[in-house]
Amino acid sequence: MNFSICIPNFNYERYLGRTVKSVLDQTLADFEIVMADNASTDRSVEVVQAFADPRIHVKVNACNVGFAGNLDRAARMAAGDWMLMLSSDDLLRPDALATYRALFDALGSESAAAVASSTVDVIDPDDKTTGRIGPPRKGVWTERDRAPELDATVGGPVYRMPARELLRRSVLTMQNPFPFAATVYPRSLYEAVEGYGGNRLINPDKWFHWKLLSRAGDAYFIDRSLAAYRWHSANQTAQQAGSGALKYLVDEYVSTFELDASVLKHMNLSRDDVERAFIEFDIGRHGLAVLAKGQPALARRVYTFGKAVYPRHVRRNRKARALRMLLALGPAGQALARAAYKRVQHRLEDGDLAAGELAASDLAANRTDE
Repeated sequence: MNFSICIPNFNYERYLGRTVKSVLDQTLADFEIVMADNASTDRSVEVVQAFADPRIHVKVNACNVGFAGNLDRAARMAAGDWMLMLSSDDLLRPDALATYRALFDALGSESAAAVASSTVDVIDPDDKTTGRIGPPRKGVWTERDRAPELDATVGGPVYRMPARELLRRSVLTMQNPFPFAATVYPRSLYEAVEGYGGNRLINPDKWFHWKLLSRAGDAYFIDRSLAAYRWHSANQTAQQAGSGALKYLVDEYVSTFELDASVLKHMNLSRDDVERAFIEFDIGRHGLAVLAKGQPALARRVYTFGKAVYPRHVRRNRKARALRMLLALGPAGQALARAAYKRVQHRLEDGDLAAGELAASDLAANRTDE
């Protein structure tokens, strides 16, 4: 069997039928759908069972095991050679699996250690496309990583990079190199890294993708929309916004010390490098963006968190120091931060920044890592 589409679900009756149908409508038919239902209290299970398709397998948890835990419950049901984790409110585009299959066929034996992902559309609750998330550009994927010899195979631009280098760039910018809904990897790699693990609160996929890259050979990004990420008031990104940023910061902080010595050596990085990246991106830049958006109390919490965990790096980081100064200025500091943020937005509108770079620029908006 080619693909296992793994769907973790909890109370997404409203969207789940559309998600399953987007898989059943694939032009490549060699797949299974495995769904782990996290003790839903709505009609989710009935919605899936109504399809009556033998390729669909459902397991209902006896109790809710949490978001990250349920990702592994779904993944461990997989029997296919390749796995894709699809949220129960997201969609696959009709030729997604056929495109991945074409890429892997072109790679030959190298596909056994390859990880591939793609651009995703952003959709609203009614499936209307409202945006697009391409390869992260600032400090991660660049034009130098283009692999034009593969473009015709997948019908769009392809980027390729040694997994070790992509991991290094992702860690140094604290970014997720892949969208959750569009990332495909061999089941053997999932097993080699022991899955997601249950120790992330809001964005277990980023940590999992980092683990995959620590064992993979090459990574590929197809700049065509092969999936759709749904934005609505109950998804993971919205939950992060409502949590006061602390869940996100805790996850990021844990990642700074859970990268073990062998992985750091693999990337040719030190622990200090990772700690400095956390302060630069998740405290300095993130805090300035929050302040610019008119949330001084939250920006102060971000700064205080950074000062509590890595005070030495906070003292030495230019953006963290600027954040402290602007917070001390009160409303005037907010105005200065807002003006700087507007300049970044104007650069985007004028074409000085690629569409995917705003989140990594000096006054970035909250990143969507789920």
